[in-house]
Amino acid sequence: MKHTFQRHTTVPAYTRDPITQDMPKWSADFDVPLIGEDVIIRINAVGRAKVVGYASQNGYLGVMTVPYSPPDWWIRQNGPPSPDNAALAFGAEISLAGERS
Repeated sequence: MKHTFQRHTTVPAYTRDPITQDMPKWSADFDVPLIGEDVIIRINAVGRAKVVGYASQNGYLGVMTVPYSPPDWWIRQNGPPSPDNAALAFGAEISLAGERS
């Protein structure tokens, strides 16, 4: 598996098996959130964010997110949050924000 950043418009085939090398690994114990769902980015207290896409990097699958109200340092470092300036967050860094229907 090539270990470069790659965006995805839909959830690609993935595994939770940390040994597998032929598909991206999802690092959470819940299913990959759907586009439009909210998640909480726990790492660095970024907070609530909307899933706007998917990406894989270095063998792991993540969600592309737009934080609703990121910390000031985040905006200084990354610019204003928008779908064109989405943040990549991996499963181990997030939790689901609400109940799934």
